[in-house]
Amino acid sequence: MGAQSDKRDYTWLFQNNGEPYGFDFNQTGPDVFWDIPEDLPFEITGNNASICDKDGNLLYYSNGCHIAGSDNKIIENGSDINYGEWITIFRNDTCEFYPTTQDILFLDDPGSPDGHYLIHKPIEIGEPRYKSLRYSYIERTLGNDNGAVTIKGEHILDGIKFLYSYLTAVPHANGEDWWLIQVDDQELIHSILLDDSGFRPVNEEKIPVDFGRNSSASGKPKFSPDGSMYAFYNPYDDLHLYNFDRETGAFSNRRYLLIEDFPDEIARFSAVEWSPDSRFIYITIQDQLWQVDTWETELEDGLELIDTWNGGGDPFPNQFFLMNLAPDCKIYMCGFSSASTYHVINNPNAKGQDCDFVQRGIRLPHVSASATMPNFPRYRVDEEDKCDPTITSIFGEDIYWRRDLVAYPNPVVDQLIVELPDGEKGRLYVFDSAGQLLWQSKETYVGSEVQLDMSGYATGTYSVEFVPEENKERRLWTSWVVKID
Repeated sequence: MGAQSDKRDYTWLFQNNGEPYGFDFNQTGPDVFWDIPEDLPFEITGNNASICDKDGNLLYYSNGCHIAGSDNKIIENGSDINYGEWITIFRNDTCEFYPTTQDILFLDDPGSPDGHYLIHKPIEIGEPRYKSLRYSYIERTLGNDNGAVTIKGEHILDGIKFLYSYLTAVPHANGEDWWLIQVDDQELIHSILLDDSGFRPVNEEKIPVDFGRNSSASGKPKFSPDGSMYAFYNPYDDLHLYNFDRETGAFSNRRYLLIEDFPDEIARFSAVEWSPDSRFIYITIQDQLWQVDTWETELEDGLELIDTWNGGGDPFPNQFFLMNLAPDCKIYMCGFSSASTYHVINNPNAKGQDCDFVQRGIRLPHVSASATMPNFPRYRVDEEDKCDPTITSIFGEDIYWRRDLVAYPNPVVDQLIVELPDGEKGRLYVFDSAGQLLWQSKETYVGSEVQLDMSGYATGTYSVEFVPEENKERRLWTSWVVKID
């Protein structure tokens, strides 16, 4: 493993209520995760996309309303990307952020090193709400070399009832062109070729699915890191796994897996992501995280429940939702609501519990933007190394990696026994379910066990945390404890 030659997904940006933060995987020290010093020009929640050059230098980012450059200013003609009647009527003629989560995507122009496309889907009045797939074009040499939008809202496909989300892309086998993939409500997966002459629909794959009213927006498809497979899941239509031919854009060898039969009347959100070695699929279903081993002949033989949501909220319920495989070989996961932490799969190439999934695994500098991860095409499909585990993933002075703390009995009535990490010296803290500090030890503890008196606490759920005194690796240990009478 070594440094990647393609770093176009090395910058992730977020902003919630004017508080920006992000990931910069170009860094090798404590600034991989950074608190951006100045406000971004718009909120980034829901739809989210960015693109760097191949050396990892940020070029552009978007929230579906506007496009900004690396100077954190909206580029020339870069506003009102999805402008229309829906914004006029339902957003009072103002676009602050664009709802849903996988409906915008940046792609390089195969015909020009200075050209970039933003693929997007405007919400329209009436049904269907998504019925056109469009692009806007950025010429990087214009706008004082910050770029300018020269084409806005040009149609790729029209008159089709597209599903919310389900927009993704993968490189063509020639390494220059792109396959743009979008699912519609008429049971078709569309393969659209982007080459130096523009967009051209090439293939329509029939899916044996009768999409229900909650199917749209409830699933997030992903290509495997080697580009050979395509998977989508939603709680009503289950998991569908295809082989994908990057030369022809054709899908084949469909495999199907039912995880749980969810009624269509109840809205649930889900997502998929792959392990770097393209073996395991991870599936979130709000309060569940599953792993599917695609090496098994029968997918159900490779299905394993990794974890269920522990009920924690910080400050809102932090369930399982969007996932992104990062350049550092970890999978980061956000909830649907705002929270002060992200979940982390530390070793996604490992089978079962060895994947080392940690709920609330990293603490953020600000309360997160809700339901957002940047939507990237799958890069590095032809590189030997799909990610680089040598990237230092220590996220700054105020960011901690969380590990599980052993505490029992749980539920507890009065006396709680806490097992301290071996060889560590530090303090204990107790937080309520909203993340408010209720108690901290005055002295440091050294040893194997500590007894905490919980008799004075009201019935409810609490977080017990142990923070080492000397903590160069910025780790903390936590346990969710239920107090009963």
